[in-house]
Amino acid sequence: MRAAWDAGRDRGAVGSPPRTRTDEGLPYRRASALGFVCLVGLAAALARVPPAFATAGGVHRAQLRAVATQIHRMSPPGPGPSVYFVGFAGYGEQRVFRREAELARSVLGAHFGARSRAVELVNDIHDRRTYPLATQSNLRETLRLIGRRMNREQDALVLMLTSHGSPQEGLALTNGRLIDDALTPEALRQALDEAGIRWRIVVVSACYAGIFIPALKSSRTLVITAADARHSSFGCADDRDLTYFGEALLEDTLPRTCSIENAFAAARRVIDRRESAEGEIHSHPQIYVGEQMKRKLRQIEPAPGTGRCSPGKLAGAKESHR
Repeated sequence: MRAAWDAGRDRGAVGSPPRTRTDEGLPYRRASALGFVCLVGLAAALARVPPAFATAGGVHRAQLRAVATQIHRMSPPGPGPSVYFVGFAGYGEQRVFRREAELARSVLGAHFGARSRAVELVNDIHDRRTYPLATQSNLRETLRLIGRRMNREQDALVLMLTSHGSPQEGLALTNGRLIDDALTPEALRQALDEAGIRWRIVVVSACYAGIFIPALKSSRTLVITAADARHSSFGCADDRDLTYFGEALLEDTLPRTCSIENAFAAARRVIDRRESAEGEIHSHPQIYVGEQMKRKLRQIEPAPGTGRCSPGKLAGAKESHR
């Protein structure tokens, strides 16, 4: 399945607008979806795991230590509401997702004052040392430790997820032979709930990312997705630095406004125009903002003139300052 996906990815990256995010051939579609479990194939796959990862328990403990180290290096919470950032790049065979998560740390971190309270979980087949891996267990541990560190009544989390997506299983988690998994909306909601994190800003850059909204929405949550639940998003070819969505939100709009809602509105216009010009079916980026989160944004977003945002002209969006 992974070989078929890679072939489709390569075709999409050559000559025409990349059509690399599709449901067909997703590498993490499970054997159970085919109605059987191939134990022989599983044994063969385990036999090919590199020696450094041969002891699952040892690897798991090492990864948890790496997560704890990053959390320990965070600045302590301030006297008022503080914001924490987690970047999560799920698909390790393409660096566009790592680059997007890293830029999100810079841009969203600056916007919400979270640069000194930020952690990255990254799958990258070329570099498995710089960051802890983007796995479900590492994400749960990261959220658990942040939940213990923060003031749960007033502090907020910004979570940026970027990967390939499926309307059935959520986000692809792959890293060569080490990881072949998926993060579902329900699993993410459970991890956030168990960590006790009440104030949540979740950005999902993936095809069909709209499937995360029903599971995550609450009065204290903001969810932004690169597409609705029925459509692909674009721009994740190997030769790109960012997806179309990541470029529009993180480069073109958010640095020019003091409001993430305004940035999203402008980014959606940028994406709509680009998809129309390239003859693509529109991805329909989505936003959900809970009622209590609307008030929380007034506390944690930068005010004009504070140095954390540079209000400027946005593409087709009406700017409003809080």
